[in-house]
Amino acid sequence: MGSRRLQAHIAVLLILIGVCLCVVACVSRSQAPSAEPPQVLNIKTLLVVPFNIASEQYEVGTTVRCSMCGAVFLTGPVASGADSYMTKQILTFLKAETPYTLIPPRAGEEAQSKIVSESVLLPKRDLLLETGRKLQADAVVSGTIFRFRQRIGTKFSVDTPASVAFSIYLLREVDGRLIWVGHFDETQQPLSENLFKLSSFVKRGGAWLTAEELAGFGFNKVMASFPVP
Repeated sequence: MGSRRLQAHIAVLLILIGVCLCVVACVSRSQAPSAEPPQVLNIKTLLVVPFNIASEQYEVGTTVRCSMCGAVFLTGPVASGADSYMTKQILTFLKAETPYTLIPPRAGEEAQSKIVSESVLLPKRDLLLETGRKLQADAVVSGTIFRFRQRIGTKFSVDTPASVAFSIYLLREVDGRLIWVGHFDETQQPLSENLFKLSSFVKRGGAWLTAEELAGFGFNKVMASFPVP
């Protein structure tokens, strides 16, 4: 009798796992970033502008709609150096995975600072486009960090898990069009509290991640659809 009950429990668990995997796959597809077909991009030179931090404009704990991607995020603490880390991830990806000629972040940062000092306050989109024009770029890529909270604890046990939220966007200069956008928003949870994260849990080695590790998984997922000619 005990054996039959054990088999029944195992069967139910397997069914739940299968359902979770199916749902995870569906959710992943529905949240995939948008992109224009690579063959019509007409982009050769790409300016990388450093990530900005939402909490420099909004209080921590504020619900904010991204002005570029339209997604809604809850702002949170951002670890020191998170903007540099994410900007470096973008540069590494673009150098390794795309044929674009890159204008480095420092040039974009300097040009942007000059524009801000000479002009009235511009909306983010206009500021990015004007920075790209100044440096004769065909397109501009940048991003916003909404949360980059470090875990408190170890990979085996935490008091507070890592939490990361960011958006990345690509603007074309010739028509000012937002031609690609991607975003990521996750606070790591234990598998016991959320079976829907089973697939991610297995891929990540079943450990509590640092903010950089969680951001890295999110970055790879988002950039999988970045347009490349």
